[in-house]
This record gives sequence, C-alpha cells and structure tokens, in this order.
Amino acid sequence: MTTIISTLVLPEEGKKLLSNFNVIEKEFTQEDLRRAEVLLAWPKEVSQLIDNMERLKIIQTFSAGVDDLPFQKIKEKEIKVFSNAGAYSVSVAEHAWALILTLAKGTNIRKRRESYPITGKTILILGAGGIGSEVAKIAKNGFSMRVIGASRSFKGNYDVKIPLNEVDKYIGDADVIVDTLPLNKFTKDFLNYERLTKTKQKVIIVNVGRGETVNKNDIEKILKERPDLRFGTDVFWRNDKEDFDVNLWSLDNFAGTLHVGGGYASQEILYNAINKACENLSSYLKLGKADNEVNINDYLG
Repeated sequence: MTTIISTLVLPEEGKKLLSNFNVIEKEFTQEDLRRAEVLLAWPKEVSQLIDNMERLKIIQTFSAGVDDLPFQKIKEKEIKVFSNAGAYSVSVAEHAWALILTLAKGTNIRKRRESYPITGKTILILGAGGIGSEVAKIAKNGFSMRVIGASRSFKGNYDVKIPLNEVDKYIGDADVIVDTLPLNKFTKDFLNYERLTKTKQKVIIVNVGRGETVNKNDIEKILKERPDLRFGTDVFWRNDKEDFDVNLWSLDNFAGTLHVGGGYASQEILYNAINKACENLSSYLKLGKADNEVNINDYLG
C-alpha cells in the first residue's frame, strides 16, 4: 500500500479522500520517511525532509506557490510535483479587491483625499490563473471594467489576452493593475522601475502574488516620486521569512496587510484548501490524472 506522509493533521474530508492509502499525519519517524513514496507538505517543509525520503516519487503542496521548493534535488530525484493552485483563488481575489477599493477611496489614511473612480475603467491582471480569473470576474460583473489579462496561459473571461512579454504595450492603458504572478525565473522583479514609469497617472497597483515579483527598492522610489500612484500589497519580500518591516507603511499612497488573503484568512479557507490538495493527490494516485503539475525548469537556471 502506498505510504503518504502529511505534515498536517488532515480534516475529515481529506482523510476520506485518501482512505485507500497509508497516511501518516504530522508525527512520523525516520523509518516512516524512508518508506514513504508521497509527501503532502508546505514547500519549506519539503526542503527539511527530502534528504530522508529515499523512495519519494510525488510531492503535493498545500500551498499554491511553490518557489520555496528545493528544485535541483527534485529534478535529480525525478520527483513529480503538484501545487495547490486555485485552492485560495476566491479568498485572495476578494482580498485584492479590498486593497483596490481601500486605495481608490482613501480609507487607509485619516485625511481627505481624492477618490479614484473604478467603474468602467481598465484593469490589467498579471497572471491569468485561478486568482486572476476571479479578480477578472469581479471586475467585469461588479464594476463593468475592461479587462486585460497577461499570462502564459489563461483561465476565465478577458477582453484582451496578451503574453507577459507584451505587457509594456498595454501597461499605460490600465487604471488598475493586479499582480497575481507566481515567483519563478520569468517573474522575479517583473514590476521594476522602468516598467512602473510607463503607468498612467492615478494608477492603482495591488500585489497578491509574490512579493519578489515587484522590485522592493523600485516601488519605494516611485511611490515617493509619484504621490498619484497608489500601491497595496498582501505579500512582502523574503529572506528566510517574509519581512513585513518595510519603509512603505508611512506613505499615504501605500496600503498593506500581513499576508492574510489566503490560508491565514480563516480556518475554513485553510481546511478547504487542504481538502483540495488531498483531492488532487487522490486523483493522481487512483487515476493517474491531476491538476497543477509543476514545470521544474521554470524555477531552475
């Protein structure tokens, strides 16, 4: 029987989805690790465990983002990896809109300021996956916006679809820009100073993807140079861990939240996401079919 190590105690629904397999939850021995073929974990936990899992063939992450995985070792061991992309999409999209409206209406500061209209304007969504598609749905149905999606692949309904390498042709059209990008070798520092200077006056930029897809020094520089540009983020820049202590909090044209849009938003959201990871893994183990297989080469080199 296939042995699965889970670093979390699974909700009851998750247990049922994997009931045909030998699942060892949270507390496991070195021998358990040695015998296991499958790992359910957060990406940083994989780095701590992979060297002790000589039979490991499949990794299913609890998180949508996978940039903390040890990709070189995964490639060497020929391990298949599935992310949990889409599990937090609705929650994060709602949070993106909370930040957009906070910045548009100036509710982040205790003073009167100009309100930026949203309805009927143009939104550019960077990354047209699960989160991006939900942001787009709200933009079209809630605010009658023209929606431009920039991505390598697309989910959802967009008025204009462009590849990421054509963003500079459209970025000046956007009244709102939402960054939902994963972090890989193609997206690091995607929003840099040169690209940010091409945005129109009174633009709102919100990041709910990964902190490092926005250049930290460049966004601080342009926010100081352009009080009209308003920036909000739920994700911050990391070394070993996410650092919320940045120089942006004192700026009137900044709004931030402490990475609470996804799994930290509520226990309900977290449990639903864990169950989705279990469902995806179960599908692969039983049927050989699963969503969100990670292209390892996107993160190497």
